[in-house]
Amino acid sequence: MAATTGDGHQTNHGHLGRYLGVWVALGVLTVLTYSIARVHLPGAWAVTVALAIALCKGSLVALFFMHLWDQGGANRLVFATSLVFVALLIGLVIADNATRFPLANPPGSAGALPAGGAQLDPPAVPQGLAP
Repeated sequence: MAATTGDGHQTNHGHLGRYLGVWVALGVLTVLTYSIARVHLPGAWAVTVALAIALCKGSLVALFFMHLWDQGGANRLVFATSLVFVALLIGLVIADNATRFPLANPPGSAGALPAGGAQLDPPAVPQGLAP
């Protein structure tokens, strides 16, 4: 599609190939997300990989469908700053959860006590006080 600028010059905004490539990349990343969810990854790798894929997909949408790729200066700075703050907030939440004591985590999750709580030994009764 051709558009005319204020000074009479025509610019070509035919980005069908770019949009098709981004659409294919988003489809591949979606399939990758589903595939990774079906595979058991040890430790916190599942969350790390899922967040990395989500960051890639969100960046593609913001850069191409919201036209940040064609913009310059302040718009790119705002985008980069928002990514830093999202990473900071997610990192702080994950760090907070990693340092909690086991009773604060749901039963069955990593670092939690077994379901039903911990089995404590009955307190020892001194021999002179036993019935």
